[in-house]
Amino acid sequence: MSELSLHEAIHSLRSMRRLEPDPIREDDLRYMVEAAIQAPSASNRQDWAFVVVTDPERRREVGEVYRQIGYAVVRDGALASGKLDEAARRVYRNAMILVEHMGDAPALVLVAMRGAPPADAARASAYYGSIYPAIQNLMLAARARGLGTTLTTLHKAREGEIKRLLGIPDEYETIALIPVGHPSGRWGRPLRMPATAVTHWNRFGSQPGSASA
Repeated sequence: MSELSLHEAIHSLRSMRRLEPDPIREDDLRYMVEAAIQAPSASNRQDWAFVVVTDPERRREVGEVYRQIGYAVVRDGALASGKLDEAARRVYRNAMILVEHMGDAPALVLVAMRGAPPADAARASAYYGSIYPAIQNLMLAARARGLGTTLTTLHKAREGEIKRLLGIPDEYETIALIPVGHPSGRWGRPLRMPATAVTHWNRFGSQPGSASA
């Protein structure tokens, strides 16, 4: 297997919603979690947990809950509202791919954190800042092994049901549900605004060489 550069992994990490049903090797899934736990963790608490779901029946059950949520929120909600422009409709139509096929992904990774999100803004920032870098590491590691992923949170609408299906203790908060598989689409750079449009130098609204910089 050829080595993928970090640059290429970062710049081709598109959301892959169309996944082949071929099984994922256990060592690839373990590699992804190993990469995830190299991320920073506030006070080095490492309160994360990763539930890797490969059992077909369990995936089907999780996928059915996700489908029911997606029908209510995406199909019968956002898409049926008549309030979306074409760009937004495209986003939600793509989301429906996962709504219909989440349970068909050969592996699902449910990422969780011990404890509820703190109400205090500073502590809440540390809480989420201790898990989203791990999620990004996991997805980059998947990309390095030629595997596609998508970060989703729609399951939170029926989190209690998902936790019961996967035996997740009450003291854990689920954060993201990530399907994993060999993509049927092509890798490519995500559609993003240019970095110059969101970069400010020395103070907000200033660019290099400007009088206010």
